[in-house]
Amino acid sequence: MRYYTRVNTTIRDENEKINTEELIIAGAPLKQLCTFRTGGEADYLARPKNLEELRVLLRWAKERSLPVTILGGGSNVLISDRGVEGLVISTVTLSSTHVRGLLSVSQCGISLDRLINYTIEHNLSGLEPFGGIPGTIGGAVRGNAGLIDYSISEVLEWVDYLDPNGNLFRYYPQTQINEYRRSFFSDTPFILYEIALRLTSHRNTSEARQRKEASRRDRLQQGQYDLPCAGCMFKNPEGASAGKLIDNLHLKNTRLGGAMVSNSHANYIVNVARDTKSEDIFALSEQVREQVSRAYGIDLEREVVLIGRW
Repeated sequence: MRYYTRVNTTIRDENEKINTEELIIAGAPLKQLCTFRTGGEADYLARPKNLEELRVLLRWAKERSLPVTILGGGSNVLISDRGVEGLVISTVTLSSTHVRGLLSVSQCGISLDRLINYTIEHNLSGLEPFGGIPGTIGGAVRGNAGLIDYSISEVLEWVDYLDPNGNLFRYYPQTQINEYRRSFFSDTPFILYEIALRLTSHRNTSEARQRKEASRRDRLQQGQYDLPCAGCMFKNPEGASAGKLIDNLHLKNTRLGGAMVSNSHANYIVNVARDTKSEDIFALSEQVREQVSRAYGIDLEREVVLIGRW
């Protein structure tokens, strides 16, 4: 069972206080906002610093019938070379956080790495296994990030989110949701704003930091940071490992344009050239998927999200 409720706020009159012309950039390049370092421009780009500005941006886009795309840390997306239609809202400036007892409460745009360090400093434990996962807490919650046997949903207390009209709701997971790489927010237009995680008290900060660094080292050894990439390209099919299936077909180092199947981890596609196109990465991923389908009869599901004019 899941439960959500409308949240009433006392937000100031946005039209009187916020100048959208100062918030919105036309024709903004996006490649530096994603970990693949590829892709075109946003028709419009904005970086809101608070809830009021976020709501004004949603209203601005709605009045112009523009689609809205939310971009967090850009660590799990592939942006089209032809750019992104409408308004792209980058959440990285929504990054405040605080602690309430055993609750860690943070805005959606704080990086997961920074949040882990913050909770350890405040004697809270539970996020150390996510050490080394790039991106923001908002992206982690939307995609239910984690390990095979432990995901962010297991510590999720509530989420404040907006619908496309700017109405604020609070979502409570009444039961543990441990669906692989999916959450209540998957495939919805909802915009995560603030997230509360229920953690445990832990006074030994040195031990917690060691656990976090051990998780980070594991990811480093997989080659996740050797070259620009977005981590795993495909979700693991039930009962199997996507990386192992690809590796068994000897597809490591397969190259198309500036894209290559990583030599360190077969489920990573990496950017190996300065002029790499998103289309190179996409086409190589399709080749990999087709070969896995022919060899095993398994249709791999993409984990990396396609954004823009595909």
